[in-house]
Amino acid sequence: MRKMKKLIAVVLMAVLTLACTVPTMACTPPLKPPHIDIPEIEVKIDDKLQAGIDAAAKKFIEKNVLSKPVINNATYIQKTTRYGTYGCLSASWNKVDNATSYEVEVTKSDGTQKIYTTSYNAFVRANYYDEFLDDGMDGATVKVKAYGVDETFSLRSDEVDVDQYNF
Repeated sequence: MRKMKKLIAVVLMAVLTLACTVPTMACTPPLKPPHIDIPEIEVKIDDKLQAGIDAAAKKFIEKNVLSKPVINNATYIQKTTRYGTYGCLSASWNKVDNATSYEVEVTKSDGTQKIYTTSYNAFVRANYYDEFLDDGMDGATVKVKAYGVDETFSLRSDEVDVDQYNF
């Protein structure tokens, strides 16, 4: 008797499920989203714009005549005493022929940057007069770019990690 009740319950559940599902399927239209053809987009640059782009590229190449500097070393020395903390950043690179000045770009690990300008192929900066160096140079990098007469310049040097020494 108990098995019969279970069987009847299962059959009634199946009939109830079909009774609810079939009308829904009959009333719901099939989903057919619209199909849109997107044409190929072709960009054509007119002759005047292309000539301007070519002239700008040629001017860039003419001005970029200095050789790329090569950094020899970049170090940051930090010493803590009972009177305070002293830090000194130094970098040196090869002398570039016909360069009149150099731009030294220092980037900290948090992304903050500072650019220094010098006329020598070396750079030394202490934290006594530069707050940028106060927090140390953990994970910092240095790049150098040379500038010459008549707006000539070089590409930036390869990025070099700053070696940090704490005493």
